[in-house]
Amino acid sequence: MSNSKNLEDDDDCDDWFNKDEEDFVVKISNQSDLDGFDEAGDGKADGGRPGTSVRDMLENLKFTLNGTNGKRMIDVGGNYVDSIKNTTSDRSAKFELPKGGPPGKYIQTIPLTKLVNILENETLSMFADLYVQKEELLATLAKKTYGEELLLILMKIMNKLSTVPLYETVRQLFGVLVEQSHFWEQLLKFFQQPAEGEKKKKKKSKIVRPTVARNDMMEVVLKFLTETKRHIPLLPQQVVDFCAKLKRISAPDDKAQLELLHELTQTKVQQEHPTKQISIYPTIEELKDGAGPSMNLKQNIVKGKYQSVEHYLEVHLNLLKEDFLIPLRIGIQKYRKYVETKSPRKSFVGENIRVHYPVKLLLPSTVNRRTAKEQLILVDLDPTERGYSNISARYKRLALPNTKRFMNGSMVLFCDGPELNELVVAVISNRDAAQLLNGYIYVELIRLEQQREKVVQAAANGMNVFNRPLLMIESEIFFEPYHQTFNALSRLREDNFPLKSYIVDVTLPGKCLPGYLYQGGGHLFNYAGIQFDLKKPDEWPAKALATAAGLNASQFEAYRMALTSRFALIQGPPGTGKTFIGLRILETLLANTGEQILLICLTNHALDQFLCGVTRFTDSIVRMGGQSKHPLLDAYNVKQLQEDERIDRRLRISYYNTKQEYLKLVERFDALQQEQDTLDGMTHAMEQCMEELLDASRRLNELSQLSTLKLIQGFRVVAMTTTFAARNRTLLELLRTPIVVIEEAAEVLEAQIVAALTRHTAQCILIGDHKQLRPTTSTYILSSRYRMDLSLFERMINNRFSVSTIIVQHRMRPEMVDLLRPLIYPVLENADTVAVRPNVAGMMRNLFFLTHNYPEGGGTANDSPERDDMVDEKSKKNIFESRFLLALCEYLLAQGQYTPEDIVILTAYNGQMLQFEKKNHPSLHGVRIAVIDNYQGEESKIVLLSLVRSGNAGTDTIGFLAHDNRICVALSRAREGLYIVGNMALLAKCSKTWHRIEGKLREQAAIGDSMPLQCATHGQAVEVKTSEDFDDLGVDSARCICGFQQR
Repeated sequence: MSNSKNLEDDDDCDDWFNKDEEDFVVKISNQSDLDGFDEAGDGKADGGRPGTSVRDMLENLKFTLNGTNGKRMIDVGGNYVDSIKNTTSDRSAKFELPKGGPPGKYIQTIPLTKLVNILENETLSMFADLYVQKEELLATLAKKTYGEELLLILMKIMNKLSTVPLYETVRQLFGVLVEQSHFWEQLLKFFQQPAEGEKKKKKKSKIVRPTVARNDMMEVVLKFLTETKRHIPLLPQQVVDFCAKLKRISAPDDKAQLELLHELTQTKVQQEHPTKQISIYPTIEELKDGAGPSMNLKQNIVKGKYQSVEHYLEVHLNLLKEDFLIPLRIGIQKYRKYVETKSPRKSFVGENIRVHYPVKLLLPSTVNRRTAKEQLILVDLDPTERGYSNISARYKRLALPNTKRFMNGSMVLFCDGPELNELVVAVISNRDAAQLLNGYIYVELIRLEQQREKVVQAAANGMNVFNRPLLMIESEIFFEPYHQTFNALSRLREDNFPLKSYIVDVTLPGKCLPGYLYQGGGHLFNYAGIQFDLKKPDEWPAKALATAAGLNASQFEAYRMALTSRFALIQGPPGTGKTFIGLRILETLLANTGEQILLICLTNHALDQFLCGVTRFTDSIVRMGGQSKHPLLDAYNVKQLQEDERIDRRLRISYYNTKQEYLKLVERFDALQQEQDTLDGMTHAMEQCMEELLDASRRLNELSQLSTLKLIQGFRVVAMTTTFAARNRTLLELLRTPIVVIEEAAEVLEAQIVAALTRHTAQCILIGDHKQLRPTTSTYILSSRYRMDLSLFERMINNRFSVSTIIVQHRMRPEMVDLLRPLIYPVLENADTVAVRPNVAGMMRNLFFLTHNYPEGGGTANDSPERDDMVDEKSKKNIFESRFLLALCEYLLAQGQYTPEDIVILTAYNGQMLQFEKKNHPSLHGVRIAVIDNYQGEESKIVLLSLVRSGNAGTDTIGFLAHDNRICVALSRAREGLYIVGNMALLAKCSKTWHRIEGKLREQAAIGDSMPLQCATHGQAVEVKTSEDFDDLGVDSARCICGFQQR
């Protein structure tokens, strides 16, 4: 999985809640603050049968208010008052039932009348109404007695809540109700009554309650039990007993009902599919395993369908985990081997990891509580070298805030030593630049484990992790994208898997329009005054429509496919205008549908580029994430909206109350830590408190995403990167966006794309090119053997899904295209404009390959494992190539016709890029130097390409330069001039593609061991072989390069 390109600003802006409690006193009106907040209605307002409302089912309920004397009463938090008053209550910090007195003494229950009214609301509005009075709801769930109507209403509410994708919050509410033995006892009594001729009880109150129909109750109960099992796999014993007894009194001829009840009585979690047991966090045993992939790992299916959703998830969840875990495991094994002969109590820099020793986990009291969000534990990276000033000179010198180390979401491991007898898994939760500069990081503890005498157990006792010297292992593989994608996939199941018929079952899409187009005659579209019917694509006025949209023939076919398909694939070779066709499709959908469109790109650069085009035809755009670099998009950033827009009152209060719960838990943990000083190890209470902190943190995140929904749901285009989409899966499910357009789709891991789709996705348009870069994995074997680098885009093409290919390119000179055609692209035509591009000044040829045999360097592990610097010594480099191309670049700039922005230097390896940056002359400032993989989708007038690989110490390999995908990208970035330096003899020996490219170059006389320059004044050729040859030219304003004096 690509790491560097997916980094996002993941600090959600929550300044709107950082107020004092009195700031939350607001006026209450009859008009909901969440007008327009909810998803489209589905005719099931009560969560039951279509067309049946709560009032229909309880039509005989007559509600009268006691003691009001006709006076209008205002219901605030379940308490009736006759005016708005600034009241306060002592809210519990823990997510549990209120304590400290008889039920209802301080916290009243929610009246049945109000519950019925709330149930009538749309789902999200109902949730907001309930959660803002959470303690009253908890008190209602914990009542000692329940009437039949209350039993029914509570279960209907819970069934409806189960459709809200706020999993942690809903799970907690389900967990409270299933623990109430009184609830299940009274529910069982209801079913034990005679089916007919029931005796009506006298009513002491003025509320007349009818008898609830047995069938209605059974229908609601079975749905409630099914949802409960989904949220809580291991049901409490009282629920299991209830199901067993209900099974005995159920109708014997209802087989489906009996099977469901039988399944619910199974108390073992083992009936869950293995995918439910997979955790992304490593264990001691997994870290000590061999260096290769797990024995249970299964290959991505290249052709054919998956057996089931569970099979699909098993494959992709395990691949995600192993791609992160294998490099970490290899690094740890090499470290353990290293310390066999060296002191284990030293810092270490090795393959994929850095080991820090000593570090200390400090007390949470050092955390700023006012702004604390998820941070809990402060880690001192330099506890022994601070001195009286408390300043870490070493970390100040390293300047880590300027690097990509210790990013938010990175995983770190703490252990007692290289033996890994004790392990603490943690994630960096807050990257404070000032603290990092002084050698401190904030982490969230995720998992504690210890191993004694080969017995691994959860560290409930006997593991003291605070204020003692520990080893900290820093993984160089960025954990965040793996973590978020894994979490998003793990929530999927058979009934909510997006586009299952295509992705899992691999059913070829027929001519079937997206479902949203059938509502209200939405199949009639219009573009520039030209009307066309999506149901009759063969009858479109193709010539007139293509001309109006500015599309060539192949672009028009892609346009037609995208608009008329539920699942569309558009392939765009280099320079063919993938973004252009994407903009036309988006423009047409916006103009002819009322639907919101989700736009997703792999990189921030591509997203910004696409959005700049979207702004030409709409300003209803919101750009998610904080990594936009284009000033034009500042006004569309979600953070700007959060500053300008008012957050719903109910969400503000709910967020504030949950935040207070979190902070009180921090205080409780602090107190437990103080008590722990006298004990040997972490107490069970501390571990339990840690788990409650994680739960509260997740609920805070869910509420934050719900507030973000309020901000963005009215925008027509919502744009984000794949990493942001995975991190905010809850937000995507809340949005319910039917149209999803994904750019760079062939570069994105399949798991990342599926994580960005929801069950509400009705139309998915994938735009990309599988002949260019594939998705990046951290582990080569997972690409070569397990095909993890196979994108969904390419897999669908392998399975004969229709793909519309754009075949006219507008970028490269014809001689450059000849290198790619037909080796990589069977058909690739040139637009007329590319044949008239100007020649490169000072060069005899616009395309040339300088071949040499100077050896490469690098490629070995760090000579000193105890280094602190950031130099990548393991990557390949070639000093000859870097010197030559820097000299050539300086020569081209001296022609006076190019600016630094017109030239880019590309290389295949990070090590060579660093070499260029070291040797870069002051006169070359502004010339971009990039790695090939980071330059896909971009172009430049002139490209200088360093291929690096040239053999060393008898090794004749070229690594990933043998891959056609990288060859394609490397040779297709230039518009006017392409100059390549490499060892063609080695390349052609190791790759058939390079061998054929060599033949093409020789046909054009565009390859040799010296490069021909051209005197701009006299037109004569001058050959150069090395960087020193440029020095001999003596290029200046008074003399031309061929030796003639200027007159």
